[in-house]
Amino acid sequence: MDIAFATRGDLIAVGLAQPFRRGEGLDGPAVWRRFAPYIGRIPDRIGLHTLGINEVVDMAAGDLIYAPAVEVSQIGNLPDTLFGREKPYWKVLEGGRFAIFTVRLAGGDVAAEFRRAYDHIYGTWVPESGAELRAWYDFEHYDDRFDPETRTGEVSIWVPVR
Repeated sequence: MDIAFATRGDLIAVGLAQPFRRGEGLDGPAVWRRFAPYIGRIPDRIGLHTLGINEVVDMAAGDLIYAPAVEVSQIGNLPDTLFGREKPYWKVLEGGRFAIFTVRLAGGDVAAEFRRAYDHIYGTWVPESGAELRAWYDFEHYDDRFDPETRTGEVSIWVPVR
């Protein structure tokens, strides 16, 4: 897994939230299938990339949110009915310095591949590197290096660090 560092400004994201608990399964592909029909209808979208946001809601309880999302320039133009009955997830993710990990997906068990990547990042790299996390979120950045049909290619995981 390759690593790089970058600094970027705040990121405004709009998507659909799927709450889950650490240690329990999350069907990421199913969440993306729910979100996919709405991607092209989200106003003020920036770029063609998509995001998979992981946000800690309650560290002690292990409560998290996974949200497939897109980056937007503003939230003000979101129609109330954009996602039908589903409640939209919108968040301003604080900018700053990020460690960026490139994950290569082979298209097999994608959940296991991501689990290994996150275990390495938070279980090995953070403690061994001495990196200090500055926020309780990270995000997967999907661009033209990733093929959503075959679930192969490369994805970047952005982790906010000091």
